[in-house]
Amino acid sequence: MNARYRCVCFALPKKLMQHLADSAEGEHRELLQAQVHHCAKLRGSRHASAQPVARSAVKAKPTAAAKPLQRSVFSAGGQTFLPGKLLRDEDDPPTRDALADQSYDNIGVALQFFKTVFGRDSIDGRGMRVDTSVHYGFRFANAMWTGEQMIIGDGDGQNVRDLAGSLGIIAHEFAHGISQHLVKGGLGVVQVPGAPPTLKGEAGALNESFSDVMASMVKQWHAGQCVHSADWLLGEDILAPHVGKAIRSLKDPGNTKLTWKQDDQIKDYRGFKPTHDAHTASGIANHAFYQAATQLGGHSWETLGAVWYRGFDKLRARATFLDAAHATVGVAASLHGQGSATHKAVKAGWKQVNVLT
Repeated sequence: MNARYRCVCFALPKKLMQHLADSAEGEHRELLQAQVHHCAKLRGSRHASAQPVARSAVKAKPTAAAKPLQRSVFSAGGQTFLPGKLLRDEDDPPTRDALADQSYDNIGVALQFFKTVFGRDSIDGRGMRVDTSVHYGFRFANAMWTGEQMIIGDGDGQNVRDLAGSLGIIAHEFAHGISQHLVKGGLGVVQVPGAPPTLKGEAGALNESFSDVMASMVKQWHAGQCVHSADWLLGEDILAPHVGKAIRSLKDPGNTKLTWKQDDQIKDYRGFKPTHDAHTASGIANHAFYQAATQLGGHSWETLGAVWYRGFDKLRARATFLDAAHATVGVAASLHGQGSATHKAVKAGWKQVNVLT
């Protein structure tokens, strides 16, 4: 894939990171503020690296896997050079590094989900080896897809716990890699001259939503949960109690009792503004999926999952919410029949968020 379509995508939105920095004091405030600036810088610097580079940096091209699952976990050793020192390769025994082993295990769940449920062979659909780095920087309180690999932060020790143990967070970033390869041109990736690439507009929100929806299904699949017993939260296992309960909710986007006190996600298209952050507006498509899933009942991945996956595969780089609605409704009709329960549920989901009328 052409490098210009890569976009560094973070699990924790900038607004939450800035909120944590503003709420901290002294050296910890400086630490988190530096991370906010570092994340902004990463969006440009990673994107700029389209040339083959040394082993101490992100590889220029994905490496094909020689086995059905192929994972490599590295340690950045507190630095920001990627990928770092290899800690565990596929089929290696567990290390003495808990975060490396947690990352390895959760990436394995994500790989197995996409292979089992959708028949997809790794991130690129062609057996790409999945590289992940832990111990990135100093107490890094975020996780990201860089366009070529994942970075799983250790957490800052006060507000954000280690992210390696969160299946939802890892599956979210994993899915960013999939959407990068799924939608030619990069779903919502906008390059403004003189500025780093970022996710913008309705397409950018759809990009974030795709990762949230897929992560929710991975969690539910792994736990064997039906749609009514699932919590529909993302990042419910990484925030300290004084910060909040989760970073996003698909059941009720923007409900601060379920997430964190400045969560501004929206779940109604009538409230959408072109200036909205992609994480903010992603609540619209997230809630449409939740509504469709709960109307159908059962397991979200068994019927609705394929509709969403194949529907998003039909989108173009500048897709709108209406495009996503038409694509998923069309796939539902194609797979299950016009007027089927699935077709009606998908249509009803988009109507609930006022994308369809």
